[in-house]
Amino acid sequence: MDWRQKRSCSGVRYLLETAKEHGLAVEHCLLGSAIDASQLVISDSTIEAWQELAVIRNLIQRIGRPGLGFATGRHYHLTSLGLLGYTMLASETLLSALTALNRFQALALTICPVRTLPDPRGLWVIFDDSVLPRDASGFVVERGLSGVLHIAAELMQREIVPLAIQMRCDCPPDGLVSYAELRVPVNFGADTNGILFSSADLQCTLPQANHAACYQGEVLCGRIIEDTQLVPASLPTARRVQRFLLEHAATMLSAKAVASLLELSERSLHRRLAEEGQSFRQLNDQIKTRLAQRLLSESRMDLQQVANCIGYADAASFCRAFQRWTGQTPGRWKRSA
Repeated sequence: MDWRQKRSCSGVRYLLETAKEHGLAVEHCLLGSAIDASQLVISDSTIEAWQELAVIRNLIQRIGRPGLGFATGRHYHLTSLGLLGYTMLASETLLSALTALNRFQALALTICPVRTLPDPRGLWVIFDDSVLPRDASGFVVERGLSGVLHIAAELMQREIVPLAIQMRCDCPPDGLVSYAELRVPVNFGADTNGILFSSADLQCTLPQANHAACYQGEVLCGRIIEDTQLVPASLPTARRVQRFLLEHAATMLSAKAVASLLELSERSLHRRLAEEGQSFRQLNDQIKTRLAQRLLSESRMDLQQVANCIGYADAASFCRAFQRWTGQTPGRWKRSA
């Protein structure tokens, strides 16, 4: 988990709403988080993941009751997810909306990894708390489970009763009182944290489905993720190199060619990258790997077509390069992905 990852302030705003419902002052919530309350009123302001974790810990220490995360999750709506929420709203079915959540989870508000897992009865949405500190994991998982349930109901424009909800933690001392409103028993002490949606709900056409809008949303979500995965803006030369490599992905740009585009000598390019702790080959491999994985997982292209898209003349050369990048053949990587 990258605790320096930039993220929206929306999660903290909802934490403060929960605090207000329990009579906890803002200054007590933000203690030790390095967040100024004035920055939370700016719509596009961002924080780092560790700062949100600090606020979560403050709530746990001062309120700390089972089900507090579920109460916080009720504040989440599709609008909380910005472009991702719009894309999910325009999806054809609940299944495709949850698939979009899985693909673009970097744009969601959870601070633990989320994945979907097929089940004979439907689909699990799983929250991996292994990256979280023990004192915060229960709250974060509760918030995630509650949030995805409320967002699913908003997508369907009706109440949804999941088939099952399970958590890895032990049953709280007060039993199930804190979870009564979920309308489905929580299975504690399970192997994973998750919520199971039924096949019937998953296949229902969403009221606001729009194929063109969904496609446009997915393209934009992908571009945003690509941009955020570039090296930090504090490494200007490396970032510009990555942008050129992305723009010319179907060719095999040499360091000399990129240096020319940057109006630098090849020696100057290598020197500047070294000063930023980067190398041209490393950056090029990162871009090629990312694009190849995206094409393998999200398209129906064969290996030759994928190879051509990222600048390789034949599938064999691409396969050798891909195995060097990832330690796996393209076919094996695709099956595992």
